[in-house]
Amino acid sequence: MNISKTVSMPAFRFNWIIMILLLGLDLGSKMWVRANVALYETTELLADFIDLTHVQNRGVSFSFLADLADTYRIPLIVGVSILAVVGMLYYQTRYWNELDFYSRSGLACVIPGAGGNLFDRTVYGHVTDFLHFHWYETSFFVNNLADCFISLGVVFFVLQLFFTKNDDVTSNSD
Repeated sequence: MNISKTVSMPAFRFNWIIMILLLGLDLGSKMWVRANVALYETTELLADFIDLTHVQNRGVSFSFLADLADTYRIPLIVGVSILAVVGMLYYQTRYWNELDFYSRSGLACVIPGAGGNLFDRTVYGHVTDFLHFHWYETSFFVNNLADCFISLGVVFFVLQLFFTKNDDVTSNSD
């Protein structure tokens, strides 16, 4: 099936509506945090589990590459992010009919998550994070809705491993 037929399919269009909504939720939540929560301000959301804490992540996951000079860090992270988002969009569009529910759902979560963080890095030079996950005094990470969407997408990809039958696997029993 060619790409023009794929993009005219109702399921594909619905998938795009979901991705646009997720992207809007992410960008809107970060905009709200930047406008209403002072940098490093913390408000308890769920006792001993989640706080609203405004931070700026200059790197990627767990602040990896955050100490790299801006002249290298921003083009590197933005460039890799653009390649990843464009690659996933191409893959999703090109192979839409071959993708199962889990792959479609995973991409529908990961693409807007990656796109939202890409937008932040391109416009601000950092990503606005605000959901601080911890268990009592043990801190795990601070992320945003985009990161949550990406994590949910990964869950869909892992579920695919458990719930999708692979007919190409053959048994070597004698």
